[in-house]
Amino acid sequence: RRWAELLPLGRLDYLTIVHPESLEPLDEVTGPALMACAVRMGKARLIDNILLRS
Repeated sequence: RRWAELLPLGRLDYLTIVHPESLEPLDEVTGPALMACAVRMGKARLIDNILLRS
């Protein structure tokens, strides 16, 4: 819910942290990780990801 407060014009579909190769969800980031998200802005669905390095 906290992310929704930062996106007053959009609706967060998902935000997840996964292993960058296997795409398995991570409970803790101890090495490289990938943050993936999707946000609905009106009729558009914006999808993005970023490689995280610890």
